[in-house]
Amino acid sequence: MRNRTLLLFFLAVGVFYFSALGTIPLLEPDEGRYAEIPREMLVSGDFVTPHLNGVVYLEKPPLYYWGTAASLRLFGETEFGARFFTAAVSVAGILLTYWMGAALGGWRTGLYSAIVLSTSLYHYTIGRLHTLDMTLAVLLALSIFPGYLHHSGKSPRSSYLVLSYGAAGLAFLTKGLVGVVFPLAVLALWLAFSRRHREYAKSLSLPGLALFLAIVLPWTFLVQRANPDFLWFFFIHEQFFRYATKIHHHYEPFWYFVPVLVAGFFPWVAFLRRVAVSVRASRGAFLPREDLVFLLSWSLFIFLFFSFSGSKLATYIAPVFPPLAVLFGRGLALWTEREDGAVRCRFPLALSAILSVVILALPSFSRQRMEPAAWAWVCALPVAFLLLWGAMPLFVRRLGAERVVLLSFLLLALFLTALNRPAALFLEDYKSVKNLSGALQGVLRPEDVLAQYGRYAQGLSFYTKRRTVLVNVRGELAFGADRAADRADYFLDDREFRKLWDSPRRVFCLFRRDAMPLIREKFPEHRLLYRSGEGILIVNHL
Repeated sequence: MRNRTLLLFFLAVGVFYFSALGTIPLLEPDEGRYAEIPREMLVSGDFVTPHLNGVVYLEKPPLYYWGTAASLRLFGETEFGARFFTAAVSVAGILLTYWMGAALGGWRTGLYSAIVLSTSLYHYTIGRLHTLDMTLAVLLALSIFPGYLHHSGKSPRSSYLVLSYGAAGLAFLTKGLVGVVFPLAVLALWLAFSRRHREYAKSLSLPGLALFLAIVLPWTFLVQRANPDFLWFFFIHEQFFRYATKIHHHYEPFWYFVPVLVAGFFPWVAFLRRVAVSVRASRGAFLPREDLVFLLSWSLFIFLFFSFSGSKLATYIAPVFPPLAVLFGRGLALWTEREDGAVRCRFPLALSAILSVVILALPSFSRQRMEPAAWAWVCALPVAFLLLWGAMPLFVRRLGAERVVLLSFLLLALFLTALNRPAALFLEDYKSVKNLSGALQGVLRPEDVLAQYGRYAQGLSFYTKRRTVLVNVRGELAFGADRAADRADYFLDDREFRKLWDSPRRVFCLFRRDAMPLIREKFPEHRLLYRSGEGILIVNHL
């Protein structure tokens, strides 16, 4: 029973996470950026210095780019190829969460923890978006948890400590210093709260340190040799200034991550009251104090670290979801042992009904205007799965709580998979340049110029397979642009672009969607090729 259940679950997770992976076009700006950098690596053959739009781009280390480049080579330069690496890492994170839950609370706790994580809205969404935060989260878990097993005595083998160091090295190659700081801080906090601070010295492992340095130093040495400004830009500008200042314009209030966390655990928050009551009634059977302190130290430290940061994005708190999923999974295990169905479980139905209304009414409250009947038709299947999930716990007495949890996984997996098509229709007109890029197919010739005015849609280069001229914008490319030998050809001001526009060459230029007054004023002789929520595409002559 146990082995068959686990096998079926993990097979289902694999199908679930790789299904419809290419349905939604690459979204701006992150997915376009993180697809184009590996594509340029494959074109140039330079896997040491990342480039974006032809210029040096040193904001992030290369591990995620290498993984994506491999998947692009295997599956082609498509949305599926771009997202495959992230999805594979996300599945690995679910396996890792099962291991954590099983080690701390038994195989059912591991299974329920993995179920909660895999079908939570946050993990499913971020785990299939082409961004590097999920890779960081999984590698941090792979560093933190083996370190805990070693120090707690649950598995004192030195190999776990070496694994912790190695995973920290890979986390560093994914996003920099946080890959080292977070495992150290979490384990140090747990030791301090457990009054075991005298054991700090036991964290030192010479084989582990050698492995960490063997992972980190080669790329650091090679990229510094090729780019003398690397150390200052990467460690000071991108690591310290990004956290301590607002230079990247990602400022949000201190409480920003609270609603992200609550919404991220949808729809399992519907069972939160049942879980809390079961934990309270368990009289200490929840988790040993040592394990509880560890999981709370992990999740609270990272949550508060980013809450105090001057730069916030919803993807940043991906590392807090695995430990919280284990806590929730353990609570579900206690609930399934104690639930007798005496009180009907109505909240899931209420929550699913509310969300169904929100999904159906979404175009009415956004700039995306869609025919209500057409939108309702395309949303019918995911809404049906969602309402079926909401109604199913009403029969907990007949089904049993364990079947409710297992059926929840099945129905929520179907709901989330079916949601991809409506999401694609909703997002493709203003969060992606795929359709706009398609308008250039068959029209754009090798000798033509492709430009962007006052904006930088990073997916345009990925979809058109060519470098773009940027007018009156440099943004995050400023560091590389200042050092590019051909910057005069690809980073232009108004006067320089006017000269190019008036030349015999055909110039295709992308503007923001609200730029038509500016276009009529500055380029009255333009020819309009395409206009939508993605932007306005014009050409000087055909």
